Amino acid sequence: MNHRITYPLLPFSQLVYDMSRLMPKVYMFGCSLRCPGEAPHIDRIKQAFRTAIANHPVFSMQIDWRGWHFPSAQKDILHGRFHDFDISAQGNDVRIDVRFNRILGDGKSLDILAEDFARAYQGLSLEPDDYWTYMARYEAYKHDAHYTASRTWLTDEYADISVPVRPTIDRSRLFTILPPKAGMHTDDYTDLSPAIQSLANEHYLSMDGFFCLCTALAIAEYCGTDEAALTWAYEGRERPEEQRIFGSLHRDVPFKIRRSNNRDELIRMARDGMRTGVAHSDYPYTLSKPYSGRWNYAVNVLRITDAEELLKVFPLPFELLPTPPKKMAYALLDVEIHERQNSLRLCYNYSATHYKEESIRRFAGLVRKYAEWLIND
Repeated sequence: MNHRITYPLLPFSQLVYDMSRLMPKVYMFGCSLRCPGEAPHIDRIKQAFRTAIANHPVFSMQIDWRGWHFPSAQKDILHGRFHDFDISAQGNDVRIDVRFNRILGDGKSLDILAEDFARAYQGLSLEPDDYWTYMARYEAYKHDAHYTASRTWLTDEYADISVPVRPTIDRSRLFTILPPKAGMHTDDYTDLSPAIQSLANEHYLSMDGFFCLCTALAIAEYCGTDEAALTWAYEGRERPEEQRIFGSLHRDVPFKIRRSNNRDELIRMARDGMRTGVAHSDYPYTLSKPYSGRWNYAVNVLRITDAEELLKVFPLPFELLPTPPKKMAYALLDVEIHERQNSLRLCYNYSATHYKEESIRRFAGLVRKYAEWLIND
């Protein structure tokens, strides 16, 4: 008899897995790196990647017929069902082609893997990733009173609201048999960055909260309503033992706002919304049926791990090679916060099947309008 222990996938991983049954390559991303002049050290580079990847159990998972996952030995840890790390010499350079499915982990996970590669390359020890222990605790927690209370609070707060969660789409129908084409619009906020940070420090409102507020107000104005809602990506990993876990531990948290001409009232409303959202985020409300039918198509505000900043962790001079633009949209509209040491940008990744370019530009203009009003009022 097989006594293999299996666990349901984490909420976002489950969403990706369900989508992959219809679209096998969904949420599969790729990038290519070059390390000039390092061909003589290719074996050391390969071994460092093997060590770093092997340190994270999710790379060795398998999924059964129910969609539950379990640990399984891998012949070559660099290549799996949901990932590939192809490392080759090209003249004097080393090239690394990465294929990675979002089912494995979130943005923070990439930071963790980069740090582990850097330590492995330098011969330093790695902190363990107790992913399966986390999964056992996560499943047990579903029976905890606080988990139940969070579900009740979120349901009471959001189940009956009828406010818009995205700008009105340009297509007459949300659902279409056409493949959703990707579009992108970028807005530079570097000029506003010092003032935004100053506001955040003064009012104890994070930059994520600031842009959630601006985006929600923009949705309300765009749709001609007094209220609006969206979701935002909370990193999670609150316990010390979760800090080194590669997995989809992030949480999509609902957020709503009511329009007001009182700047301080709006900031207070946003701050309270962010805090109460986090306090109840252990229940995956926006990814749970029947609520997911609404929130899967909401605007999502998220902070993106910057690739150039990530490469600074590596002890080698890695370069990010140009990659072709995404062809398929994975969401109706994501508002991505890209922050570097001396720059701040918002990237609007949207479905060009549902939105015209001029509509997204108009919406981005409303977001900037509220950002400037909040910092200048």
